Amino acid sequence: MKKRYTIGVMIGNANSPHTMDLMQGIFHAAQSMDVNVILFLGIHSSYYYKSYFGEDVEDDYDYQFNAAYDYQAFADLDVLVIAYGSLCIFLDEKESATFLEKYRDKPRVLLEERDKTGTSTSIITDNYNGMYAIAEHLVKDHGYRNFTYLAGPHGNTDARERRQAVYDVMEKYEIPFGPERIAYGDYSSCVQKQVNHLLDAYPDMEAMICANDVMAETAYRECNKRGLIVGKDIAITGFDDWELAETMNPPLTTVLQNAFDMGYMAIIGAVELCKGKKCHSVVVSASVRIRESCGCSVDRNSYEETSILGKETHWTAIVESYLDSMLKEVLPANSNKELKGRIRDYLSLLLSVDFRASDSEENIKRGLQKLFDSELGGLLNGHSFMKVLDQFVDECIQVELRKDKPDRTIIQNLLLRKRLLNDKIVAYSIKSEKEHFSTFQQESWFVPLISKDMICHMNDEQEMYRRALVKLNALSAKASYLYIFKEPVAHYRDEEWKCPDKMYLAAYQIGQQIISYKENERPEVSTDYSRDGRVICRKKDNENYVATILCLFSGEMQYGVLAAEINPANLALFYLISRQIGNMLRMYQMSKEQKRMQQKLEALVREVREKNEVLNFLSESDALTGCMNRRGLMEKAVQMNRKNDGKEMLILFADLDHLKEINDSFGHIEGDFAIKKCAETLKSVVGENGIIGRIGGDEFCAMLPGNAEDGQRIRRLIQKKSAAFNENSDKAYYVELSVGYTIVTCSSGLAISDELKDADKALYEEKKKRRKSVKKQLDLEK
Repeated sequence: MKKRYTIGVMIGNANSPHTMDLMQGIFHAAQSMDVNVILFLGIHSSYYYKSYFGEDVEDDYDYQFNAAYDYQAFADLDVLVIAYGSLCIFLDEKESATFLEKYRDKPRVLLEERDKTGTSTSIITDNYNGMYAIAEHLVKDHGYRNFTYLAGPHGNTDARERRQAVYDVMEKYEIPFGPERIAYGDYSSCVQKQVNHLLDAYPDMEAMICANDVMAETAYRECNKRGLIVGKDIAITGFDDWELAETMNPPLTTVLQNAFDMGYMAIIGAVELCKGKKCHSVVVSASVRIRESCGCSVDRNSYEETSILGKETHWTAIVESYLDSMLKEVLPANSNKELKGRIRDYLSLLLSVDFRASDSEENIKRGLQKLFDSELGGLLNGHSFMKVLDQFVDECIQVELRKDKPDRTIIQNLLLRKRLLNDKIVAYSIKSEKEHFSTFQQESWFVPLISKDMICHMNDEQEMYRRALVKLNALSAKASYLYIFKEPVAHYRDEEWKCPDKMYLAAYQIGQQIISYKENERPEVSTDYSRDGRVICRKKDNENYVATILCLFSGEMQYGVLAAEINPANLALFYLISRQIGNMLRMYQMSKEQKRMQQKLEALVREVREKNEVLNFLSESDALTGCMNRRGLMEKAVQMNRKNDGKEMLILFADLDHLKEINDSFGHIEGDFAIKKCAETLKSVVGENGIIGRIGGDEFCAMLPGNAEDGQRIRRLIQKKSAAFNENSDKAYYVELSVGYTIVTCSSGLAISDELKDADKALYEEKKKRRKSVKKQLDLEK
């Protein structure tokens, strides 16, 4: 099977009109040449923010998009196309010097940059001669001598060559022109400050030369605010001949640089390198388009005798003589043969109707409608299409007027057909724009739903990633892949960025099918693998693909990439989606961190609680018996009194008989044993409803619900348990307790300490009844 090449394309400033046209050329070339293309995009928006909100823009993270270029290491690429002219706008001096060196190991095509090493194919517009011609036109044909120049950014080859051309023209014609007459923009529309600086500094200037059309449009707006009429009070020129240049008021004098063609040529050059052809350089000619903005008066209704139709009078001959020139106007020069052939067929069908005939109107409508309804209708620029048809009809009129006896009916019919064509094309263009705007508006509503769905499923990571891709099929993504790092990676502005060498496929979407993986089941992609395991896009039915790589980041943190198979026309929408997903991943990461902190906090709280319990136990408990100490007993007694208001409570005092005798005769270890045994007896008698405390060496106090009868019962039970122990014990001494008690009624005015004294008195009376000695041997001798 024939190998399908995969071409990586690195582009910066992807949101500019020029770069969008470049990507469209790449996209259509990929389709016609059956190659895979992966676009690694830098999208920069901070200059828009600065234009509207001032220079002090917080949290400017545009530099994060430059990380996209390092992700080419994850793709199985045969060749790289580097649109260096768009990249170097946003690379600092150090990065610019080392950028190309990083990718020296792959065959390369350089766009908008000259190759000085002989290791790359380069494609660049003839910037110097194009700008030289337009500047010289202003000097020679208009006699202007007071100029300013709105230049492109420093470090950009296109900008440098165009600027040098302006300098050289001024020097040739001995026109005073120094660096103070130059303001530097960034090729974006956000150059209001620069334009106004020039207008303020040189209020008598005759012409402002602009390095591209987008900046020229801003110059139009700022001049209009000051009441300056472009083409009359001040001449303005541009460079690029973008699609709106001829529709500006007045139409913009500019230099044709067909970005679509250059993108198309870049893919052709890349395929040639894949096939082993040598590197070469291409300089694309740039021709001047003279219009009214420079002060020229262009009579669009006058035609020379040497028109392209010549002297032909037969309709078929007229059409054949005009068709090829029409194709050149409405299609890029490098469009593939199949596309040209299909467009030619539709135009032949339309023009096969003799516009001069009175009954041709309906057939013209049907021919136009077939073209508009076809998949090719969207490829035609409505303004250019209307322009060439206007010229065609006007020249048909000229053919008739050159006759000895012009037919007024034919001329009238041709004028009516011209109006019909204009009305239909304008209506179609308006309808298309409305549909495009309506579609974009509707699709924009989907973007917040992506973040909403992700937020709602943050407790289920697998489902959260699936939800990130649910809406993408409806947003025209044939396929999309969500790759994430194992952990987010910080990327700080002034620190070297090191791209991770591994990513993991969290979820992917092909058509309506969506697959999401559990964390431990995610396929790994790595820069170390030769082929398998690298980032890819769909291979359904062995189709080729054009995929776009967008960084997923929020703030300083990079989370991975979104790879989506989309038409570049949908880039703005997917840029918003990538930012939404990046922000949601940050929120998810913060949620995970919060949960981890919560878990740590809960563990710490548990640890503190456990330690407090130990401390409380140590401070409130008796270490020998496990009963409460005096402090613990008093705290619990107060609580019992409060909880049992109005109820009778039994306060019991117990004392181990003859502890000193046991200690003196048998040792303190035996004394401790006797104390612990007393505590066990009391615990078994009092039960869970009461409390027990050791309040002295051999003294215990208990408090439990009960009356005088309960007190007698408990005393007998203690004596019974003690007797049972002594009967079976091998100890040489008796372990016996003397017990006294008192009955109280719980109330807020009860003084627990006073009641303990009464119980202690009762105990004192009971102690008079104890044995004279606890030694069993003495008892036996008696």
